[in-house]
Amino acid sequence: MTTRRVILAPRLRTVPANAKRADAKRASRSQSLERGLDVLEMIAAEGADVGVRELARRSALSPTIVQRLVSSLASRGYIEKNSETARYRLGHRSLALGASGEGAFDYVVAARRELERLAHEHHLNGFVSVLRGGRAIYLLAVQADGPVAIKVSPGSEMPLHSTSAGKVLLASLGDGEARKLLGTRKLAAITPHTVTDPAALLASLAKVRRQGFAIVNEENIPGVLSVGAPISDRTGSVVAALSVAFPKYLDAGLSLQSAEPLVTGAAQRISRMLGTPPAMLLTGTRGA
Repeated sequence: MTTRRVILAPRLRTVPANAKRADAKRASRSQSLERGLDVLEMIAAEGADVGVRELARRSALSPTIVQRLVSSLASRGYIEKNSETARYRLGHRSLALGASGEGAFDYVVAARRELERLAHEHHLNGFVSVLRGGRAIYLLAVQADGPVAIKVSPGSEMPLHSTSAGKVLLASLGDGEARKLLGTRKLAAITPHTVTDPAALLASLAKVRRQGFAIVNEENIPGVLSVGAPISDRTGSVVAALSVAFPKYLDAGLSLQSAEPLVTGAAQRISRMLGTPPAMLLTGTRGA
């Protein structure tokens, strides 16, 4: 029997929102709505699945009240329950709101469908990420059906400089804006293969824009390869990045070369659904 291995991807933790509100500010607001939003914000800030008792402790509410709140949020799709652990994470409607824009819900549903196909048919761990406020955020994550699964929590922050999705998102910006995000100091060496020179990374973005995808060879997780491609809207602007990750020595005939058309194909199908003109799909990621 093959043992299934789960790898936790490196992530940057967001600062949790303050769960408690001053009583004076609550006076003119709906208490139930405030409490529900508090719970939703705590789940989003956690960056990982969280249980009812932990939410109750943080919010200073009873587990019974929190259970009612999470049941309501789950019934509307704003959070979802992990059937194996009975813990909660952000749901598809919250993720669609995070994606924002016209057709966001359909786009998230289509993206999840593509990731599930990559996971089931090709044993690829799949992700969709967006750039928000200068930070790269995992929007969707689907673990591979194969022997190695890479665990990522939707809503958690990812490194821009060491992931294929991060490089795609950086390449969607102009050089000036990308340079501002990277800064001038040496970047964190997450593995021995991580590119830590901001100037070198910035120079590499031209190739990402030209070819329409980015690759990472053990830069974020030792022994793991990754390919990312842009998802664009009807104007050709990049709205997200679709990426996959898989072990370097997985005996499934997978390589960066064989994974690339799977990733770019999935990203282009989603982009076409968002109205990207065919001519723009051929020219790769936008950015100057």
